[in-house]
Amino acid sequence: MTSTPATAPTLLRLGHPADLVAAVPVVLGFRPRESLVLVATGGPSGRRIGLTLRVDLPPPAHVHDVVAHAVATLCSDDPAGAAVVVVGARARGRTDVLDAAADLLDDHGITLHTALWAEHTDAGGRWGCFGECACTGVLADPAGTEFAAAAVVAGSVLRGSRAELERLVEPVDGVRIRRRERLLAADPFDAALPDDDARHLAVLDTALADAAAGRCVIDDPRALALAAALTRPTVRDAVLLRCAREAHPGLAGGETLWAALCRELPDPEAAEPAALLAACALLRGEGALANVALDRAERAWPGHRLARLLRSAASVPVRPEELRAHLLGTGR
Repeated sequence: MTSTPATAPTLLRLGHPADLVAAVPVVLGFRPRESLVLVATGGPSGRRIGLTLRVDLPPPAHVHDVVAHAVATLCSDDPAGAAVVVVGARARGRTDVLDAAADLLDDHGITLHTALWAEHTDAGGRWGCFGECACTGVLADPAGTEFAAAAVVAGSVLRGSRAELERLVEPVDGVRIRRRERLLAADPFDAALPDDDARHLAVLDTALADAAAGRCVIDDPRALALAAALTRPTVRDAVLLRCAREAHPGLAGGETLWAALCRELPDPEAAEPAALLAACALLRGEGALANVALDRAERAWPGHRLARLLRSAASVPVRPEELRAHLLGTGR
């Protein structure tokens, strides 16, 4: 399940159903395929987007269980209403999914005000309304909408698919990874690097500045030095607090560096940057990227403590401002 607590922009003009279909990939951060998407709405106008959930379209035998879990999670946002979008090549015929969602939402006292289907969310995809209205049309490019432009200003990135997200964190060169694994096993802490937090933070700061300037090159010496720095809990936690204090977490080179280290470090060392990438994503409300990063962290180091804590935040899910307050020690 992908869950995304919406950040700015959260006010969507529902003047036309196509606006909602076009907004879905922007809110999720990628273009969903064969998916059920539930959108919580509320606020004074009833049009403010809250929690947005995506699950794979279930086979008929599992519709009730899958939709029940998704609706129960949506209810954690205490929505006033909800919208349903079924995406897929045969989405128009998946009235079983729609009916299950409508019944379960009604059981929770939530009004289903919009129910739509879409073949896909790319430009040119056909969409339509379920029910008597039967409005239909063809999507413009979601990336060209006013909503998408505002999301880009807020730091969001629209990717082509979830697979594209997964490639951000997957190792890309097995030979290089195995060489670094041997180097770390032979000398897990670079003897040339003074063993104190300030020097390790200086190494990280230099790498972050390079990443922000588009010079994110991870050679062997830098890979080992950064792995050694992030192995120190005090250093990693100091970086995590910096992310929580930033107005736009990850935009100053952080997410670029953490994703690169997920690709360039062997296991279990890759778990540390993967957890930091997940934290930055959660602080920006990008649940899809956070879940992909957490999957990478848990593969690299099953039971990793920070990844486990962040997984709890992603599964509830916790809103970015609530997570920020918790990390900074200002929450209840």
